[in-house]
Amino acid sequence: MIKKLIASFLCIFALLGMIPPAAASDNIQAKRSEIIITVNGARIPFRAYDVNGRTCVDLFEVALALSGSENQFALGWIEKNKSLHLIRGMPYAAIGLNLTRGIARNETATPADISVLLDGDRISIAAYKIKSDVYFDLRGVAGALDFSVEWRPLDNLIGIDTSLSFTESAVVRSVDPDRPMVAITFDDGPSNFTPAVLDILEQYGVVATFYVAGSRVANNSDIVLRAFNAGNEIASHAWSHRMLTRLSEGSIRTELENTNNVVESVTGVPPSNMRPPYGSINGRVRKVTAELGLPIIYWSIDPADWRTRNADTTYSRVMDSIKDRDIVLLHDLSAPTVEAVSRIIPELIDRGYQLVTVSELLEHSGAAPVPGATYRSGAM
Repeated sequence: MIKKLIASFLCIFALLGMIPPAAASDNIQAKRSEIIITVNGARIPFRAYDVNGRTCVDLFEVALALSGSENQFALGWIEKNKSLHLIRGMPYAAIGLNLTRGIARNETATPADISVLLDGDRISIAAYKIKSDVYFDLRGVAGALDFSVEWRPLDNLIGIDTSLSFTESAVVRSVDPDRPMVAITFDDGPSNFTPAVLDILEQYGVVATFYVAGSRVANNSDIVLRAFNAGNEIASHAWSHRMLTRLSEGSIRTELENTNNVVESVTGVPPSNMRPPYGSINGRVRKVTAELGLPIIYWSIDPADWRTRNADTTYSRVMDSIKDRDIVLLHDLSAPTVEAVSRIIPELIDRGYQLVTVSELLEHSGAAPVPGATYRSGAM
């Protein structure tokens, strides 16, 4: 029985090749997608194409990636009526698919004349035939199987989270470059106060940038992954919070590379920028960050929350100075900062500010960040 099941799955790829091609006039360019796809925070080597503005993937690879989750499903090919049958809640048998096999950079796609059934009911998912395989719109698959898909173009990332239900609002978070915006940043975490900060950000549907100390990431990976999956940016604050200007070039590199590696191991994506501990840089720091592809991010507002540990002072120092394109420096290390954030966030929203990540702020301010160069705000 098991051998028959495995054999049937192996035949599916050949059967998909039996789908009649669409008319030549329906030929569409399929461009190999360079996007990174993560499932529950783990990077998965999907083969994917961009077709008609859609990221399209092989359903068999989706099934394999979701095996072991509540969203697992089995696939069956009904040759009689050229239908692909998805059955939710059933495991997909891993049959040794090579997900890393190469795909061509550009191919011709044609609309696939195929019916997709979900638990016996016909559903609509955009599908394209590319060579002998059929690729399906990932957002359509997410909507059918009730998991979330979040596209983060700045990180070149699609994140799949099987613990969340699919909603259109979770697919793309847009930024209006013509409206004022502010990037709030948090240094030195993650800590036991970071979840409270995340609660506030999620309550108001906004994001921030967390400059994490690499040495804290592994023991707080669940917090980092939660922040990342909610759309926040995870950036580098080096490994041990040592003053980098006192280190050799090799030690600086180790501090930054180790942080990049541990962040990527949790989120699937390495940091795209860094903030030096104490804001201290010199020629060696600039050289190493340039070689590692990391712009250096400072700030335009520093309420010194770590020193005062006073919510009222932090709130007033931020709100009395805030302006368009500011980068605000905070620390997710104490209850007074959490209290201040709970007041700062809604007040910024009431004043018409968009709260964005540092990368978004720079992008929508017309900057193309240069590795090794320093940035203090969207106004540079």
